[in-house]
Amino acid sequence: MRIGIDAHAAEADGSGNATYIRGIIKGLLDAEPPYEFVLYVTDQSHPFYRILPGLGARVILRELRPRTPLLRIPVSLALAASRDALDVLHVQYIAPPVHRGRLVATIHDLGFLRVPSTFSRSFVKRSRVLVRRTAKRADRVITGSAFSREDLIAEYGLDPKKVSVIPYGIGPEFLAAAGASEREAARVLGRLGIEKPYILSVGRLNPRKNLPALARAFDRLKKATGLPYRLVLAGPADYRTKETLEAVSRAAPDVIVAGLVPDRDLPILYREAEIFVYPSLFEGGGLPALEAMAAGTPVIASKTSSLPEMVGEAGILVDPESVDDIARALVRLATDPDLRRTLQEKGRSRARKMTWENAARATLRVYEEAARPEARPRKSSS
Repeated sequence: MRIGIDAHAAEADGSGNATYIRGIIKGLLDAEPPYEFVLYVTDQSHPFYRILPGLGARVILRELRPRTPLLRIPVSLALAASRDALDVLHVQYIAPPVHRGRLVATIHDLGFLRVPSTFSRSFVKRSRVLVRRTAKRADRVITGSAFSREDLIAEYGLDPKKVSVIPYGIGPEFLAAAGASEREAARVLGRLGIEKPYILSVGRLNPRKNLPALARAFDRLKKATGLPYRLVLAGPADYRTKETLEAVSRAAPDVIVAGLVPDRDLPILYREAEIFVYPSLFEGGGLPALEAMAAGTPVIASKTSSLPEMVGEAGILVDPESVDDIARALVRLATDPDLRRTLQEKGRSRARKMTWENAARATLRVYEEAARPEARPRKSSS
């Protein structure tokens, strides 16, 4: 079987889509299934591709031009997938409008519908049409949470049998961070210009992440306890980042905007934080919360969308719309070392069960199901 994967998102450092597709690709190749993989990329010199086993043998990199998705997906990807005679094509969110082979689509969430003000108008308009079309045309749809599965089925009227929940994995480097030396940790924090103690939030600097509310809650923590915490915000710039950070700076002092943190430093950044806070307004997965748990950092997360499902009893869940609720959770964790230790243990235990190897094996089964003759007939166009 020949499997094509639209892998361009692997090049978007710091994004959840990049973490996902990197984890799936590496997990698939490490499993060494008897299949050939064609990875459709936009920059084959990206460091991620250099570490992949089997390049040039069972793994082919196919660089597509132009890089703009407006032409790459409907034209370049469609033509390349046809020439490569794929058995299955795997995409995230949006597929080519014409594809004669079997189609698997990963749709993490419907944030562009549920919180549209946190995305550009052009992105929302495009996604409303193309994600719906992809979801309906796909032979199988993958998502990372039961919450997103139910949302997809309800929104698009999908056959529940074709929508699979495959939980996300966590890279082993986050679990391994617990064993890093204090000297190594000091070097990492020195490179980043961060001093302890600090409270951490990781994610794109986007209004959906609810960072101004977090800053206001952090300010209340400082005033209530007098503890010398800093708030560290790590993640790449995104839609309306400038306005978001201006609101943050008005809300609280002692905020450090670390920006995009290199992959090599991120596990230590998590581990050294006293508390990790993820008060996002809407998430289909919430990978940063899982990574923080793996690194042994107690987590506060929203009690909405998929986050209760991700965090379970290994964290404190709060109303993201309530600054009071976030602040109470911060004060509670900051002043209760026993609770912090309990959540650290629960978080690590939960995280150990979530690996990219497991996610890749489940994804491979979906490919095999999609390729079976009894799968529904494919159409050449929508």
